[in-house]
This record gives sequence, C-alpha cells and structure tokens, in this order.
Amino acid sequence: LEVLKYAVDNGMLTKTGMMVGLGETDDEVYETMDLVQSIGVKIFNIGQYLQRSTKLHPLQKYYTPDEFEGLKTIAEP
Repeated sequence: LEVLKYAVDNGMLTKTGMMVGLGETDDEVYETMDLVQSIGVKIFNIGQYLQRSTKLHPLQKYYTPDEFEGLKTIAEP
C-alpha cells in the first residue's frame, strides 16, 4: 500500500484490484475496499478467481453477477 499511497500523494492516477473466491469473508472484501478508497486510489477492480487446475488452490466461492453488482453499489460514491 505504500507504493499506492506514494502514487496518490504525487498526483498519479492509481488503479489496484483484488481477486475474490479464495475464502475471504464479506467483511474482508469491504474492509479492503474501504482501505483502498481511504488512501485515494481512484480505480479498483474485483476479479473472480477460477481454479484452472486441480493442482491450484480450490475455488471457495463463485460470486454471481448480482453479487458483483452489489459490490459495485457499495463502492460507488
């Protein structure tokens, strides 16, 4: 977050994101969204993790399009 904070403080347009579906709680997603917004990041994307192989971390939750819309509603001012 220090790199993002530096970029924000120096007037750069900043973007970051997170991947969901790995076992995070709703509260962890909301807290991350709040933290990113609090340091001034302007663009934040959330992507769905998809297990590409049985050797990779298993998918814990598939977020529906409606759930993504809910996150968007929370995130927008």
